[in-house]
Amino acid sequence: MRLDLTGMDPTDHALARRCSVGDIPTRAAATFAGRTAVTDDAGSWTFAELESVANRVAHGLVELGIEAEDPVSILSTNCREFVATYFGAAKAGMVALPINLLSGLDNIAHALTDSGTRILLVHGSLAELVMGAVAGIPSIRTVVVVGGVPEGLEAPADGPALIGWDDLLSDDDSNPDTVIADRQVVQCLYSSGTTSRPKGVLTSHLAVTMAGLGNGAVFGLKWGAQGSVTVCPLPLFHTAGLNGVLVPAITMGATVHLLAGFDPTQYADTVARVRATHLVGLPLMLESLAGGADRGLDLSSIEVLLYAMAPMSEEMRRRLEAALPDAKIVLGSGMSECTPATVMQWPELNPDKSDSWGYPTPIAQNRICEPGGEALLATDEEGEIAYRGPTVMEGYWNNPQANAEVFVGGHLHSGDLGRIDADGVVWFADRVKDIVKSGGENVSSLHVERVLLDHPHVAEVACVGRPDPTWGELVTVAVVPAEGAPDDDELVASVMEFGAERLTSSHRPRDVVVTDAIPRTATGKIRKVELRGVR
Repeated sequence: MRLDLTGMDPTDHALARRCSVGDIPTRAAATFAGRTAVTDDAGSWTFAELESVANRVAHGLVELGIEAEDPVSILSTNCREFVATYFGAAKAGMVALPINLLSGLDNIAHALTDSGTRILLVHGSLAELVMGAVAGIPSIRTVVVVGGVPEGLEAPADGPALIGWDDLLSDDDSNPDTVIADRQVVQCLYSSGTTSRPKGVLTSHLAVTMAGLGNGAVFGLKWGAQGSVTVCPLPLFHTAGLNGVLVPAITMGATVHLLAGFDPTQYADTVARVRATHLVGLPLMLESLAGGADRGLDLSSIEVLLYAMAPMSEEMRRRLEAALPDAKIVLGSGMSECTPATVMQWPELNPDKSDSWGYPTPIAQNRICEPGGEALLATDEEGEIAYRGPTVMEGYWNNPQANAEVFVGGHLHSGDLGRIDADGVVWFADRVKDIVKSGGENVSSLHVERVLLDHPHVAEVACVGRPDPTWGELVTVAVVPAEGAPDDDELVASVMEFGAERLTSSHRPRDVVVTDAIPRTATGKIRKVELRGVR
């Protein structure tokens, strides 16, 4: 059946059917105009104010000559201007490109060069450093500084123009009538680069819109007269902060309190002060709430704690459950390529399936395939977890080889190993690249880490395979001592004994390294490529 569009203006038809991420704050403002949408250290905006500023950004970008589908790069800590630029770029049909400001100047320069960025929004605290880094990137023509251009900072004669945030904003705050295709790219997030050079993940308006609705609903954000409240210490340049917290919150009319970074005391104090209801973070972030309860903070407003990106020890869970008995503790799993949530594990699965990932979210179809292959595997067979659905990325920017490797057999292959049981529950085994092949056996590094996290003197742990002529790979663990731990030699012996008692022979650590810190990405993922060279 084909629609007859005779006599119809195609632009009117396209606009009426538009799926635009830029319309998310528009819809929220129409319903919750006076409700606080977003706050940061400098102030707050209502939904009506966010909509107005985002529209002014959209028109300002157009007035500067930025065109539809051009990247608009953002290099900034969490702030309201970041949020307005993201939605403003979406409104204008451009591609928001948040950049990991902790990835190092080399990777930052790679993202800016690889994307062909012409305009860059940068936080004032980073302006001087960034101007030096972008001087050699000829595509960049304009640098916009949040907070205004610092005194004494000048653009080089042959470099990009340097303007303040206020100079970007147009006087026009109307919502642009931009024709946008559902699958038109709205954001590009460069991966954390734990194993290779970061890749640009391209995500569509449809994917982000669906993810905002789906993630918000599964997370339990309320829509209506009594809106939810969240505090976000996760960086907005990462999908967890951007697509896992910010976009669902704005979609559902929730209030987002942005933190420029994570400080345990500040985080807990803010959660108590704003009466937060829904929180997302790394386990170590959420653990600070238990400390806040010990300090007498009233945290009774918390309804849901969702942890992701790292395992939570049983001891930590018990501590949180004791401190916040009315809060649900939920495991969320996903990846940037799926915007991001694909699986949620709610408390109802405990204790029988507490080690699982939980059930697929309503908009993500989970399947098990042969690793790197097309064949689908049966119930309870272990293979590679693969996805299909509207939130799957369009592909990697400028990387056809990676696209060919990840899109196989009509599914997006995740690089994660696992199985799906008869109840539809997803069980994660390990990353394909993180499986340790020792003595002919496949060793789950995640399982080793989960077990050793329960050691009373271990604060953090990471398991990798180190090349070995006898074993092929040696099961090696790096541990960060907990407060009150014995000296290194005694701790090593204790960890080895602890592992021998609780792990099978193939999974027992053969080498233990004590370290002050485990290298991680900005959102807490372990950089295992750096650990494989230990000793």
